[in-house]
Amino acid sequence: MSRFALWSRRRFLQATAVSIPVATALSGAEGFAAPAKGSDAAALQARIAGTVVVKGDDGYETWREAMIWQRTKADRRPDMIVQVERVEDVQEAVRFAAANGMKVTTRCGGHSMAACFLRDRGMLIDVSRLDGIAVDKAAKVATVGPGVFSRGLAERLAEDDLAFPGAHCGTVPISGFLLGGGVGLNTNAWSQGMSVFAVKAVDIVTADGRLLRASETENRDLFWAARGGGPGLFGVVVRFHLQCFDAPKVIWGASYTFAYGELDAVTRVMDTVVPRLDKDVEVLFAVAAAPDVAEDAPVEQRQRIYLDINAFVASEAEGRRKLAPLLGDPLIARAIDRIENRAGNFDRYYSDNEASFPQGYWMGDDAWIDRPMEAVEILKRHIPNCPAPRGTPLLLYMGTNRMPDAACSRIGRFYLAYYMEWDEPAQEAASRAYCLKLFKELKSVSSGSYINEMDQEGRPEDIRDCYSPEAWARLARLRRQWDPKGVFHGFYGQS
Repeated sequence: MSRFALWSRRRFLQATAVSIPVATALSGAEGFAAPAKGSDAAALQARIAGTVVVKGDDGYETWREAMIWQRTKADRRPDMIVQVERVEDVQEAVRFAAANGMKVTTRCGGHSMAACFLRDRGMLIDVSRLDGIAVDKAAKVATVGPGVFSRGLAERLAEDDLAFPGAHCGTVPISGFLLGGGVGLNTNAWSQGMSVFAVKAVDIVTADGRLLRASETENRDLFWAARGGGPGLFGVVVRFHLQCFDAPKVIWGASYTFAYGELDAVTRVMDTVVPRLDKDVEVLFAVAAAPDVAEDAPVEQRQRIYLDINAFVASEAEGRRKLAPLLGDPLIARAIDRIENRAGNFDRYYSDNEASFPQGYWMGDDAWIDRPMEAVEILKRHIPNCPAPRGTPLLLYMGTNRMPDAACSRIGRFYLAYYMEWDEPAQEAASRAYCLKLFKELKSVSSGSYINEMDQEGRPEDIRDCYSPEAWARLARLRRQWDPKGVFHGFYGQS
């Protein structure tokens, strides 16, 4: 059986499990230099429990590279990196930046494909060590630090038979994932299409160093912005208050592999059959090279389609019933490889994507799609020309939920993403050029992009299309209100 038979969206992201560099012990490492005595940085270091690293320190470059999860290291260097240990550290760091005219960005897991948190000059605040979890089982609410990984959250919630729509990849921290909206697990059923809509409140440090609670009843404008403002948010979220859900007793699923020539047929099923399934059935497909076919073979021989189905249900019987309308489609009989009747749980779900997978150089881009057949026609013209050794488009059904009023304001029936991985730095330019050309063409059939995975470096002018025009304008107004002195960086390419 093909090793790709278990393919799903998470399969492409599992490289993060191999190498997630976190600068947790560098302050005691050989070559590390504390801020110079008498310097402003030394004064900040004396006031916090965390670590201050200044550009020019012997260990600076090691810290800078550790901020980025993958091997593609953006060539941008902040003046100072502050890794915090406490909420109070965040407040001190923001006040220091404001007093010294330093613009601030925030980093947690460094999982941004574009490393948009890394800017030239200013201060980078690393909140990865704020990773506490407290659960109120009766209220089904979890209070969670930004550094908590999606898998860790799932494991803790499972102790109380609860669940949350975290990232598909277990090694993604919840912070940036939620702040950008969150294309997460079972969101069609649990959280109105995007994970951030299951956030009940946040605790946020504002540009003047205050710690505020933001929710539907407190600081409502801040709450509106935190639910989707992503890398353009003008504050540092230090705690999330999450609405949780009854955990499924089983994640019942199946995986099917099809010849590349079935791409139209698979897309048609996604467009017409999948929307008739219950909301707690998640379906996606990916196109990727078969492992046993030569790289120079024609695309029809080299590529395969991997369809993955998961139902978050109370029993095996319920899972069988909910998958039946899709598995009864004539397309399924034409699969060239299959795994059926798969009984899983969150541990298995995340273990699949944390299996060994080579770490490489990555980039990605995405689009919200309502008309998948038209989008796939464009993909078919480009896939044969992909220069990256591993280039993988993916289509995930998102549903037709009505979104609450929040900065997260753009979505489509489908999420189309394209992940590209290469082995040598020299392969980067061609891969980026290819991806940019493809997504510029896809704009004609898309309704915008998902901020967390779009190519913000290549398409900074399109970042505004991650939001509705009204939300984009409101974010700008709220930035002027809450950050009048411009302490926080704006979206990439704008400040």
